[in-house]
Amino acid sequence: MKVKFLGSFYDELPPPDYPEAVFVGRSNVGKSSLLNMLAGARVARVSKTPGRTRALNYFLLNDELYLVDAPGYGFARVPREELERWKELMERYFAERKDNLKTAFLLVDAKTGPTALDEQTMDWFEYYGIPYVVVLTKTDKASQKELASTLKKLRQRVGEGAIVLTSAKEGRGRKELLALLFK
Repeated sequence: MKVKFLGSFYDELPPPDYPEAVFVGRSNVGKSSLLNMLAGARVARVSKTPGRTRALNYFLLNDELYLVDAPGYGFARVPREELERWKELMERYFAERKDNLKTAFLLVDAKTGPTALDEQTMDWFEYYGIPYVVVLTKTDKASQKELASTLKKLRQRVGEGAIVLTSAKEGRGRKELLALLFK
């Protein structure tokens, strides 16, 4: 798999030459680890401190698809002004790229389940007609009880087909996500 980092963008985005798949979720949900697992190489910087991604990080996958790593929401320890700036960035991104956006992948921690912010994000995707898939991350760290509880909540919300279970550590879900990306 060929992955090329194109850069971090805030004001001006790259030209919409390729369809896009954006990865969104709360800070510390494992977006960078998941992107690295998908790429089969370390392409995204993984940090133990939530809120390190502060712009839209663009990657070109196999010269045919943009992967976009979005800033996380929730835990980031940044000034309120920075959170507002991220919110504006994301609203502008979705408004500008809605027609180019193939799928949004909403990452949810398997252990903690969907948060109120995750629910708001799903509402937002549904309102604007943005196709999305829920990606459960860190399934290797969740107990069977936690995983069952999270799946029950999500299935009530999105049904069966819109959920992919992953573990960046174990490589779980890679094949399924790649199939969705190139479908």
